[in-house]
Amino acid sequence: MEMLEKPLATKEGREWLQGHLRMGPMAIVFTKKDGSEREMNCTLAEAVIVPHEKTTDRVKEENLDTLAVWDLDKEAWRSFRLDSVISVKFDL
Repeated sequence: MEMLEKPLATKEGREWLQGHLRMGPMAIVFTKKDGSEREMNCTLAEAVIVPHEKTTDRVKEENLDTLAVWDLDKEAWRSFRLDSVISVKFDL
């Protein structure tokens, strides 16, 4: 079986990650743009997130290379590049 180098940077990987984030919190370790590592406790669970409040009429094109999530520690929306993910942890 061939292992993908960055499996979350695929359509299937993105869908897998979004599905697990909708079920509950995950700890995601990724490399930031400045090269440092960050661990973010985040989720997409509807019971926890605060809906994004649109403040302009601007329409932003969806970027499938990034994923916006609710940061549980900062209590705000944050995003990361899928190809920068180093590890994910979650409870079953």
